[in-house]
Amino acid sequence: MENSQKKSDKFSPAKKQLIVIFFLTTILLAGMVIKAGRDYHWWLPETEIVSTLTPADIETKIDINEASWYELLLLPGVGEVKAKAIIACREKHGRFKNLDELRQIDGIGEKIIKSLKEYVVVGTDSAHLSNNFK
Repeated sequence: MENSQKKSDKFSPAKKQLIVIFFLTTILLAGMVIKAGRDYHWWLPETEIVSTLTPADIETKIDINEASWYELLLLPGVGEVKAKAIIACREKHGRFKNLDELRQIDGIGEKIIKSLKEYVVVGTDSAHLSNNFK
């Protein structure tokens, strides 16, 4: 007696569909894990965001001759543009001798200089943490 039924292929259409669904699901889950890792940064320690700090949070005075532009962002009335302008002026003309020299920078006037006086020092009389722990 002859077998009238053809032998089916190794994978039937249903099995092929299941394999495709399995691989697509695996890729989708892997993408979700990668996305979650990038969004939540669970592997990094908790840190303070600089933009949430206020001048009252500053415990020491900032030396405008030593500070980087992102440190100058903590000062009242100083945004990214002014901070980078202070750095550019310092690099072009040398160290500041007093706080009034900041007036040569566009956007910095008497009002900002008055607000900076209690948070800024000029020169080497500022305290550095590395010097305190020697």
